Amino acid sequence: MSSSATKSERATPKIKYKKSFSNITILSLLLFSILLFLNGCLFSPLSKGSVEGYVYEETVIDTRPLEGALVSITGSSNTALTDTDGYFRIDEVSIGARTLTIIKEGYITTKIMGVVIIEDETTLLNNGNPIIISATNDKYLFDSGVIYYNMEDYNNAIITFQQLITDYPESEYADVAQYYIAWSHYNLALYEQAILEFEKIIDNYPNSEFVDDAQYYIAYCNEKKLGYYVKALLQYYNFLDNYPGSEYADDAQLGIGDCCYAMRQYSSAIEGYQKVLDNYPQSPLLALAQYSIAHSYRRMAKYDMAIDEFKKVIDNYPESEYAAPAQYYIGYSCYEFQDYNQAILEFQKAIDNYPNSTWPNDQERLVAPCAQYYIGWCHEKLEQWSMAIIAYQKVIDNYPDSTWSDGSSIAEYAQSRINWINENYP
Repeated sequence: MSSSATKSERATPKIKYKKSFSNITILSLLLFSILLFLNGCLFSPLSKGSVEGYVYEETVIDTRPLEGALVSITGSSNTALTDTDGYFRIDEVSIGARTLTIIKEGYITTKIMGVVIIEDETTLLNNGNPIIISATNDKYLFDSGVIYYNMEDYNNAIITFQQLITDYPESEYADVAQYYIAWSHYNLALYEQAILEFEKIIDNYPNSEFVDDAQYYIAYCNEKKLGYYVKALLQYYNFLDNYPGSEYADDAQLGIGDCCYAMRQYSSAIEGYQKVLDNYPQSPLLALAQYSIAHSYRRMAKYDMAIDEFKKVIDNYPESEYAAPAQYYIGYSCYEFQDYNQAILEFQKAIDNYPNSTWPNDQERLVAPCAQYYIGWCHEKLEQWSMAIIAYQKVIDNYPDSTWSDGSSIAEYAQSRINWINENYP
């Protein structure tokens, strides 16, 4: 009994299957074919939609839009790059569930699956909230350091960049991090330490694109910030020997002239400045070099030559910020030469021709009030007391807020001269 029952149970499904194949199976196949046809209509390759969204990166203090990330999605050959707002949009995406991929060098590749594309609609990724992606560890540290640097939080910038160099010595960002460390010390006015940090770029990253920059700023710190003119002079010469094609070559040549000028070696200074004019005809430093040549002659008490060189500034570089000061110093050279009448004429030209011009590197101070004051002083030298008072009064009336380079009031000086004249020559 049990044996035959077992055989019957095993045999029954086969018998039923054979009986129903001709009816049920054919009907099922027909329904499946219809569904397949309908499904093909619903998900036709010709049916397209779009996808858009925002990509942000994680930073040490917050998140921010990530520009330049490459976004792709299955079902479309189109790609997109995120803009400055981190926004992207891809059109012509086949409908259905798709996988979106975000790639950018230095960042962890991110994939988002199950992005549903609907025909003739634009799918807003993550309901408009940005997708946050993370940089690789060394890139994350580098970006964090840059953020601190741009916030002028130089101490934290130094700590962060140093961590990158320590933890990832082979990182592609290591030399740039070292460069930022040097500049952070520079901005903290720690110039001796900045020089040491610039030297590390030269010693540790000899193939870095910042090697010539570092060598130049070592010399620059010694000259401009520390006053080590002999050391800076040698470093500028060494720089030009090693990096003659550097973008800083004209700056270094000007630095040679400046070092000689600071050491009162005016003939050598003139030679250094002249090389800027001769060797770098496209340099933006030409007007300054010419202006410095004129000052060198003035310091040598060669006033005629100084005047000629100042005139070259005006003639050759009339739109430069040195044209007005050059005209002023033509008058001052005449004053130093004790040609007071001519000095008055030249100072007046500075007022008439450059009424609103300011001193180089000091956009708050006008040249004209200084010239007006010296017109009064020249009249004093000529003992033309009433003319002197008139000239000084113009300083007070026209330039009441004007100052000398040390911040003292020109108008107050003018008033003191008027008072002195009235007391002594009533």
